Amino acid sequence: MQAVEQQNVKQSSEKSMASQKIAAYVALAQQDEKLLGAFIVFLGSLFLLGTAPFYPIYLIPLLAFLCGAVSYFTRPPFGVILGMLLALPAVLYQSPVFGWIFIIILTITIFEVFEGWLIIAVLEILITAPFAFGQLPFLGLVTILGMVMAALHFGSRKSILIAAPSLLMILLLSSLWLIENSAFFPLNMELYKPGRPELMFSKSSVGIDRIFDAFGDALGGFASFDNLAKFFTSIGWVGGNIALILFQDSGVIQIIGWSLVLYLISILSARISKRPQFFSALALLLLLPFYYVAGIISGTGLKMEFLVTVVFSIILLGVLEEIGVSISRETELERIERMKAYGKFGMTDIGVEGKERLADVGGYEDIKNELREAIIMPLEKKEIAYTYGIKPPSGILLFGPPGTGKTMLMRALAREMKYNFIEVKCSQIISMWLGESEKNIAEVFATARKTAPTILFFDEIDSIGAKREEAETHEAIKRTLTTMLQEMDGAVKSKASVIVIGATNVPNKLDPALLRPGRFDKIIYMRLPDAKEREDIFRVSIGKLPIASDVDFAVLAKKTERFSGADIKNVVTEAKRLAAKEALSTGRVVPLRMEHFLSVLKSLKPSVTLAQLEDYERFRMDFERRIGLAEEKKPEEKEVKWEDVAGLDEVKKALLEAIEIPLLHEDLMKKFKVKPSKGILLFGPPGTGKTLIAKAAANELNVSFQSISGAEVMKKGYLQAVTVIRDVFNRGRENPPAIIFIDEIETFAPARGGGASEIVGQLLTEMDGLKELKGVMVIAATNKPSMLDPAILRPGRFDKIFYIPPPDEKTREKLFAIHLGEFASGVDLAELAGVTEGFTGADIASVCQEAKMAALRAKITGKEQKITTEMLLSILKGRRPSVTREMLLEYEDFLERYGERK
Repeated sequence: MQAVEQQNVKQSSEKSMASQKIAAYVALAQQDEKLLGAFIVFLGSLFLLGTAPFYPIYLIPLLAFLCGAVSYFTRPPFGVILGMLLALPAVLYQSPVFGWIFIIILTITIFEVFEGWLIIAVLEILITAPFAFGQLPFLGLVTILGMVMAALHFGSRKSILIAAPSLLMILLLSSLWLIENSAFFPLNMELYKPGRPELMFSKSSVGIDRIFDAFGDALGGFASFDNLAKFFTSIGWVGGNIALILFQDSGVIQIIGWSLVLYLISILSARISKRPQFFSALALLLLLPFYYVAGIISGTGLKMEFLVTVVFSIILLGVLEEIGVSISRETELERIERMKAYGKFGMTDIGVEGKERLADVGGYEDIKNELREAIIMPLEKKEIAYTYGIKPPSGILLFGPPGTGKTMLMRALAREMKYNFIEVKCSQIISMWLGESEKNIAEVFATARKTAPTILFFDEIDSIGAKREEAETHEAIKRTLTTMLQEMDGAVKSKASVIVIGATNVPNKLDPALLRPGRFDKIIYMRLPDAKEREDIFRVSIGKLPIASDVDFAVLAKKTERFSGADIKNVVTEAKRLAAKEALSTGRVVPLRMEHFLSVLKSLKPSVTLAQLEDYERFRMDFERRIGLAEEKKPEEKEVKWEDVAGLDEVKKALLEAIEIPLLHEDLMKKFKVKPSKGILLFGPPGTGKTLIAKAAANELNVSFQSISGAEVMKKGYLQAVTVIRDVFNRGRENPPAIIFIDEIETFAPARGGGASEIVGQLLTEMDGLKELKGVMVIAATNKPSMLDPAILRPGRFDKIFYIPPPDEKTREKLFAIHLGEFASGVDLAELAGVTEGFTGADIASVCQEAKMAALRAKITGKEQKITTEMLLSILKGRRPSVTREMLLEYEDFLERYGERK
């Protein structure tokens, strides 16, 4: 299939597989941490070997590359040691006396390198770069830029460890060798003259054919007693130079300046939110006053080369940050340090380990913003929090279907925060030993208070917070939950900010005590993504992959109704496999096309069932506590309005009065001592619009709609049916104004007997007002009114009883108009109404549907067929009313006994 690629990926799709291989290897190299370590070892070895001329200039990069390769393929410490061993002949060749000093350094390195190889390699670069290859001027930039990058990477605690030895060693080597360093660190050379010739590096490199001979000669001189004696004498000389640097020259000023500036850069990088690397690097400018004073002391003045190098280093750090190279680890190191307190439990800070960003979580902007405002704002905007007395929530519960991104969202949020975000794994808390689990949870909270502010994240919190009354809940979990509840209450009373965040796929299993405010102040439903969010998830999942212009994200979103984020990611993964298979056979980069996605979607189904969604929705209505709730986007389907319900004007009026008058005129109702209606019973033949009018009332009056049917209640069994009824009524009370619609009420409220008596009893209790039904209207519908328990029918429960008969002729005419819609023009609706006596609304809808289906079939075959009166009359010849005379007699008998209450 030939497709016109999108502009931003057109060039990518035209690449050959060979060029794409190069791009792939570059990307893999950027992600390979071992390669970065090997590169640092390579640079350290390169500058070290370049400082002491011995090897031919072309051989030095090869030897340094060998050290980097050893570091990459074995372990980095071996690469560092190899580099120093290769440098030993060069040092001995230049100065056998200095060789003794180098051997001492090598010995110390061997003991420390396995734990501190990275710092040792970095120090090699910083110290030797200003002297390598004849003091090349631009190599001074390596030292200045490298010191800043090292401070950002190793953090403020080690910034002095980097600054002091690096600077002192550079100044010391300059004083011993009586040469300027290319980092432009000033010294008064007159203080150190005439120097010690036996410590200086003054020889030229040797040819490759003389390397072994020169090394043999150097080794012989190294072992002589004369050079050994000079070594002991030189120790005093080295000590004297250090004293001169510190106390007569500008060494102290320079060391203090660099130590303060590097410490400040490290700290600022963790405190600045926007472009921290660049703005913290501006602290390098604070070195200028120090170096102005140092220049006066040393007699060299402030060197312009130093100023240029400092400014260039700042610019380069800003450029690196702009292209996405982040070096600063101060926040991460602070969190790692605090995490040591949790070492007993082996817990991890997911903000340190995770790589997700909130931008990587498609959609859910309302939830992201609410979490930011609830957690980050009170902790970081302390002046606002103090002014308005705002505190972080004590707890946040995220619930929803699996795969919606609850855990990923938490990991992404943790990356944006500067505080410890600790994942508490319940398996590490629960113990088989009596009392150990409770002790563990208490220790976790105690440690969190000591290292506050801290966020404790309990993923799958249901494993530790299950209902204690359930028989299958283990005793250890019950005791642990009790302790956890006590600790959460203690966290609220404590001044330390400890926030508990829980995530679960099975919220119904949670103990009710865990859900109350004060423990989980916010309970947020991570719903399935809507169409717009599914588009975002597709885009995030595809990332920078090449896609063809025919890929329509809106269409994909429409075809993935009820798919979770994980489901969509799986769709993209499988589509990538198809494209990769095609690319393998063609030898060219194949962009993802619409056909790849559609092919995958044929065999994939959503992982979340409709039954699960109903359970989540019920829990949401019962418990969700949040602000900033995005308007719920329901599937695009036609809502039932009053105009969709033909006739039934008295029922509409009763519903309007029952809902609107108590809301708008409550004071007048109290004045006249009029109680609002509690219930309306609709009875009549099937298909006459009882359910339809209840839905229309909910939509027109903009009230919450709770619906249960007899079949739904009874499938739970008699024991659970009572609970279902109680929960539905509670849900209505908590979400007023509300309509509770009970369909097929005769199924679970028949004349009492057996288990049904408990169900009827519960329904009567709910309607009798032990708990006031304020703002709640109960609408019940039945086709079998004679089966109802008489107690249900008395006034005070169902104050109004309406008979919904088959529609009269005028109503049938309206029904034909409604169901034919735009096809009603040219049809004699009155004639159709006249020949359909006894037909219900459902019967008429079925006739209209058959006529429209016939017109659709004709349209598909290329013919044009209008819906006519004759066509509808032809269909009606084969139809009979669904309501029999016997059924109508049953309703008439019920009317004689109970009448209507309008």
